[in-house]
Amino acid sequence: MVEMLFGVLLLVMLCGDLTAGQTCQANAPRRDCGYYGIQEPECVQTRGCCWTPTEGQPWCYYKTSLSVYHVDAVMPNKLGTKITLKVNGSTSSQFGDLISPLTMDITMESDERLHVKIYDSNKQRWEIPTDVSPIGSVPSSPPANPLYKITTANKGEPFYFAVTRASDGEVLFNTSHSDQPLQFADQYLTLSTTLPGTESIYGLGEHKVPLQLKRGQTFTLWDFDTPTPPNVNLYGSHPFYMDLRQSGKAHGVYLRNSNGMDVIYGDNFLTYRVIGGVLDFYFFLGPTPEGVVQQYQEVIGRPYLPPYWALGFHQCRYGYPNVEALSDVVTKYAANKIPLDTMWTDIEYMDGYRDFTLDPNNFPLSKMTEFVEGLHNRSLQYVVIVDPGIKVDRGYKAYDDGISKGVFVKDKNGNLFTGKVWPGVTTFPDFFNPMTADYWKDQTSTFYNTLLKFDGLWIDMNEISNFCNGECSGSSHPEEMRRSVDDGLKFDPNNPPYHINNQGSSIGLNTKTLDMDAMHHGGVLEYNSHNLYGLMESIATCSVLESVREGKRCFVISRSTFPGSGAHTGHWTGDNHASYDDLYYSIPEMLSFQMYGIPLVGSDICGFSGDTTEELCSRWMELGAFYPFSRNHNIKGTKPQEPYEWSSVAAISRKMLGLRYSILPYYYTLFYKASRPVTTIPSATVTRPLFFEFPTDRNTHSIDRQFMVGSGLLVSPVLEQGSTSVEAYFPAGKWYDVFTDQVVTTSGGTSLTLHTPIDHIQVHVRGGSIIPGKGTGLTTYDSRNTDSTLVVALDSTGKASGDLYIDDGETVSTSQWMFLLFNATSSGSSGQVISGIAGQAGDPLKIPPLGVVKVLGVGGSPSKASINGAAISGFQFNTTNNVLLLTGINADLTSSFKITWE
Repeated sequence: MVEMLFGVLLLVMLCGDLTAGQTCQANAPRRDCGYYGIQEPECVQTRGCCWTPTEGQPWCYYKTSLSVYHVDAVMPNKLGTKITLKVNGSTSSQFGDLISPLTMDITMESDERLHVKIYDSNKQRWEIPTDVSPIGSVPSSPPANPLYKITTANKGEPFYFAVTRASDGEVLFNTSHSDQPLQFADQYLTLSTTLPGTESIYGLGEHKVPLQLKRGQTFTLWDFDTPTPPNVNLYGSHPFYMDLRQSGKAHGVYLRNSNGMDVIYGDNFLTYRVIGGVLDFYFFLGPTPEGVVQQYQEVIGRPYLPPYWALGFHQCRYGYPNVEALSDVVTKYAANKIPLDTMWTDIEYMDGYRDFTLDPNNFPLSKMTEFVEGLHNRSLQYVVIVDPGIKVDRGYKAYDDGISKGVFVKDKNGNLFTGKVWPGVTTFPDFFNPMTADYWKDQTSTFYNTLLKFDGLWIDMNEISNFCNGECSGSSHPEEMRRSVDDGLKFDPNNPPYHINNQGSSIGLNTKTLDMDAMHHGGVLEYNSHNLYGLMESIATCSVLESVREGKRCFVISRSTFPGSGAHTGHWTGDNHASYDDLYYSIPEMLSFQMYGIPLVGSDICGFSGDTTEELCSRWMELGAFYPFSRNHNIKGTKPQEPYEWSSVAAISRKMLGLRYSILPYYYTLFYKASRPVTTIPSATVTRPLFFEFPTDRNTHSIDRQFMVGSGLLVSPVLEQGSTSVEAYFPAGKWYDVFTDQVVTTSGGTSLTLHTPIDHIQVHVRGGSIIPGKGTGLTTYDSRNTDSTLVVALDSTGKASGDLYIDDGETVSTSQWMFLLFNATSSGSSGQVISGIAGQAGDPLKIPPLGVVKVLGVGGSPSKASINGAAISGFQFNTTNNVLLLTGINADLTSSFKITWE
């Protein structure tokens, strides 16, 4: 009954007051209305559908919604088509007058990418600047073998367009049979596509929801500071989704629009309802899920390669009272022999919560300098938080400099816009202003050079978060020069006719943020650019860090993100809770951000708010050891949760972080491959859903309680309180237990219940993989200086392959690097591992040698091994589990080698 009421309500909402009706369009992609053998009377009279006998098409098919727009002109061009659309009759609609004429540009940008843009023919509307979030390059000639076809209405016909897959005719996006035809008003743009009803949809973040989106939900994209409740809009906006069909073929759709929007996912449709900008769609044809992400990143930008130390373990707490507390934490990590690379400090280190300052009492300069130097002497790093809110305070350098340069956001009258955040009354840097980059650099470099030699910055509260709803009353500043502004607005940005489902209740757009008529440089309204602030701050912050740290790669973690953020920053998933629900949700959140092009992502381990427990923190440390970004963090007022607080959690952390550090070369190589152009290395993600690797296995399409690291590791954590087992799904292949070397072999996929005590997590190496590694260490520096290792996991045919990227781990323009390939073959008692150099630059790197090779799944009983013809003395073969262990190899990785056994 509830679902039926939702459907009726949704139909009313979608249709508004339009009564355009429907028609039969035989040339449009058809949606089957019948069944095999249906006859015309039942089709037309009983079902009210269309009947046109056509070979290879449904004879009985649904009517097409009669669009309020019709095609007025069609003009083919070199890369596609330009189409003019005009309104049929009255332009009046429920949410404002419809704009006419419109232009639709269809551009075939590559074999895999199609671009469809609908915009006002006569007036320039808001669009995202390309220097903020980029667009893909446009070719000079049409693609030779496009994987898609696009169908549009002819001149004089009601508007529609449909995208199909060229290889099989499968309809991917189709506006012709939707209940919501195109509407394009000033503050309301809507378009709907039909879906087959059997698809799996992913994306449309940022939300705390299962990985596979559920039908009957509205996904609102509007950046908002909230303590991560399920099913509402969170800190970032990513108007991208991936559609995986039962065949295993995937495609992606990206609406390049920064305005607020609702995306409604129904039983057999998906509808966009956007409150500004233009309809600027990109379609990515895959057909693999990983291919879709690669193609998407060719538009928004490839992820950046973080410094190697960023992949180590991080510790933070909102509530460390003084520098002595920081030192005590670092000392206890070392005393308990728990790996730690980076210490963080939240806002308490500042003087009155002012950015770029130190609390002179609890974090005095002399002691902080000594503390940070001590970290650096032990090869540890230090990261501090910086919020965008600058305290309104004469005599405070960051405020005075911003006023003199005129770089703060203005209100609608041209005065300083003021809100309220941690330091009190604040204002906000305007990153649309070209002067702001210099301002931000000056503040950051002064802070770095005169106070703290930090190694990275954590940018928070950048939705923008505001403790007032819009401008705080009584906070105007008469000393600011008032300027006369004729904004020329013909609409109300603070009260649009259509209210998006902000926080699930359509609250005002300015709730906990700026007013929508706040003005950025160049007349850019907050109404249009709200969702871009976090991205723009990330761009500026990363650039500043690379400058002040003299060419070392930036390390930035941002709360608010948008398409393109991954080229400049990582992300943590915000203020989660110490709960088993949030332990689970951290997996779909992590996997979704891989699709968004932000692979450096993780959740606060053990939970940010609320008291964690020994058991929960144990399970979270086990899982968090495999996040790309791995950090323990919680809020003051809760119990301490550093892993050494419990002896059992300390032991688990030593074990799991030890494993993490030993496979960081594998992680780092995945980050490198994700950062490269798709034409160089076809890879895009670090962690990934199982369906990325096994898209034709339908059992994987909804799995979000397990995940892959690259293509070679399967992680299956315990996510329920009190449980000592986990049901793990193993797709077809051979899978080797990382801890015991026991093998699971399946030809068609199988689920197994595995005993998993409190100090354990299930991790399996996929047959056919070679995992490069290192010895363990308490820092990434220590680990990198140990001998290298290779774990060779042979598949059922006796083959395996892998790769390894090596550089200095921190330089932006790395002059010395190597990319190595490994291949293994085995038959019976004999086999070999061959290394080769696929690419390199500069002089050979000085790196520790290869010391250990472990081969899983060896047949027969080999008795000896050699490298380049010289005998390997460290030879062990376990006949029980068919594992060959070779030690003391001492192979130079900068040269090719060949290891054989027989």
